[in-house]
Amino acid sequence: MKKVLIGVGVGFALLVIATACNSPTPRASAPTEQPAAATTQPVTYPPSTPWPTSPSHNNETSTVEAAAQFSPQVEMARDKAQSYLGFSAFSRNGLIRQLSSDAGEGFPKAVATEAVDSLSIDWNAQAVKSAENYLSFTSFSCSGLKQQLSSSAGEGYTKAQAAYGAGHTDACK
Repeated sequence: MKKVLIGVGVGFALLVIATACNSPTPRASAPTEQPAAATTQPVTYPPSTPWPTSPSHNNETSTVEAAAQFSPQVEMARDKAQSYLGFSAFSRNGLIRQLSSDAGEGFPKAVATEAVDSLSIDWNAQAVKSAENYLSFTSFSCSGLKQQLSSSAGEGYTKAQAAYGAGHTDACK
């Protein structure tokens, strides 16, 4: 048994020595003197190019830019706002109300407002969609449609947005 252990030990020692001798990494030697201090010029790099962003279909700022600008809660509210706008038309006030309502998303009103205001939304186009939606299920006079769109109990568009939206429908032509 002793011979086997000695043989294994010698074999292991030879393997370690052979590996060390064939190692491609040179052995470091202690420096003999300090290198002279070199005078260096500062390195200048070309100006950075902003990260390219793809054009957005909803005209909102890119998510990459937004991630650096907004708190996580505002980011969530922005995502929800975009989701709502994907299937329905909203006025600014209506969207803020939806995001901040307990029956809606329950975001604090300040968060909902910041989220909505951070998006580039064509409120006139939203008013046209809302007007067309109303006319798809009931009849309105031109003035009645404008009133419905601008009412705080209705959609909450500004009077100018309501006039624009109604004016682009058959009710006002």
